[in-house]
Amino acid sequence: MDRIVMLVALMWTLSVSARAQIQYVFSIERPGTVTDAQIKSLFEDYSDIRQVAVRGNMLTFVVPDRESYPVITIREWLAKLQVSATDYKETELGERPDLRVQQLESTHFKVYGVCGMCQERIERAARSVKGVVNARWDDETQILTLKYRSGITDISAIHEALVAVGHDTESRRARDEVYEQLHTCCKYERPAVER
Repeated sequence: MDRIVMLVALMWTLSVSARAQIQYVFSIERPGTVTDAQIKSLFEDYSDIRQVAVRGNMLTFVVPDRESYPVITIREWLAKLQVSATDYKETELGERPDLRVQQLESTHFKVYGVCGMCQERIERAARSVKGVVNARWDDETQILTLKYRSGITDISAIHEALVAVGHDTESRRARDEVYEQLHTCCKYERPAVER
């Protein structure tokens, strides 16, 4: 029995050490009042995040794997301080980094919504699409402004993510049952259906 326990423990240890550690490098934009120490403090409660460094508008750190700390989670932490990640690169430790610069595209389009809850839902849905590096929605104009990597995603995927959470866009309509599940304060006036 002891041999089985030792074997299971050894297999678990090997599987954990076999996971590739990831180094993230984020380009960030932040208000002038946000200090390096405030940004670093976002990572203090996570003992498996190592080598956190902030230098000007660059944030770097090492995580055990992509699944434990996906980019969308890091962006949400930064958003608490009104810091946006405008671009990022990830490299497996031991792997040679890809030094090619990936071109960012910018676009904007109308996304229907009415309140701060809508803004949070819309921006989170847009950022959840792999390749989107920045998303800002203005509740007055109802315009979503995006930066994304065109080689990784396209506008169609972003529209689909938005309608999936109940928000009509200028070119797509959310399913009625999804729209009906929105909170009462989030019920926006839906555009007429084109026939």
